[in-house]
Amino acid sequence: MTVRESIKAAFANVPYPGDDRIADHQNCLECDDVRAHFRGATWFGHSLEELQQYRSALPLFTPEAFQYFLPAFMLVSLEAWHEADDIPFSVMCMCLPPDPNEDEDMQEYGKKRIEILTHQQREAIAAYLKEWANSDAPLTEAYAEDIPRAIELLLGHEPAT
Repeated sequence: MTVRESIKAAFANVPYPGDDRIADHQNCLECDDVRAHFRGATWFGHSLEELQQYRSALPLFTPEAFQYFLPAFMLVSLEAWHEADDIPFSVMCMCLPPDPNEDEDMQEYGKKRIEILTHQQREAIAAYLKEWANSDAPLTEAYAEDIPRAIELLLGHEPAT
């Protein structure tokens, strides 16, 4: 199975989070824009150009919206690493452990974001990150060090039920 096929299979049955569960922050212009853009959307059929504009949306999504829309970001950037710019980096960052210096709510959100993912979804994300690491995309030394950490966290977590 290709990485693209594994992403599609792993996320095929994830339910739409609901219009009111896309982003939690209220009175936030960026979250309002993310809600408006992704309201009623599916995770397939997006363009690379469109999602480049919303690459900063990943940390704004609720865990349910993150799980639902993540494959869109991975699929548009897969095999278009140079054009995808920071999308793979954003995906990787969402899979790293929460910063211990962040407030308790942010740490809890980081844990929920990973815990909601099934084992199959984590494997698909890990395969995506490995594909990025093995691509001809220029990776800084920090990215090269963080990719294995993200993969380890993804594959070392207990699967969601």
